[in-house]
Amino acid sequence: MKLSFPPERPDSDATFVWHVQQVLLQAVESLLGPRDSRYTICQPRFLTTPGQPHIWSTTDQAGAYVSTAAAGYWPTLVYELAHETVHLLNPVVGPTNLLEEGVAVAFSISQSASLTDHPQRPCPTAQPYYVTALSLVESLPGSALLAGRRVRKHFGALGHVTQHQLESLFPVDTSVLTKLAAHNAT
Repeated sequence: MKLSFPPERPDSDATFVWHVQQVLLQAVESLLGPRDSRYTICQPRFLTTPGQPHIWSTTDQAGAYVSTAAAGYWPTLVYELAHETVHLLNPVVGPTNLLEEGVAVAFSISQSASLTDHPQRPCPTAQPYYVTALSLVESLPGSALLAGRRVRKHFGALGHVTQHQLESLFPVDTSVLTKLAAHNAT
């Protein structure tokens, strides 16, 4: 179902931005399983200077920061916020593994296509890390999102899974699983 976006820019319509966040939370939980309910998800925020979207968290709250580009264009807001919503399932500030990043990219692509008329994907030259993460997670049996659901069902947070745990679920080349479990700074 495509969303019908208001004429205002995203940074001028906090109510609709919150609606988008709720739609994405419902979709991610239906695809990947329930989020960590110890955290209250807060209103998304816009970065005030150019920078990478990311999440923030305290001991009981978490939320997403999206880019200055998302502040002015609804399809970019959906794409970026969908990615960060995967990270909000089990909020950890700082680097995560390629598995969680790849699942986040897959979810953002699917939601961008589902909810907007202008689907987005990571740019291979500007975002090679995300392209690599997506490629690795797509090499797992089934879809990237089904693999993510399977990992969360068996082991909880995507970002905490180990290579050994991945080996117990996926009969694929060990080098792929090593890369998926590795924590890298983006």
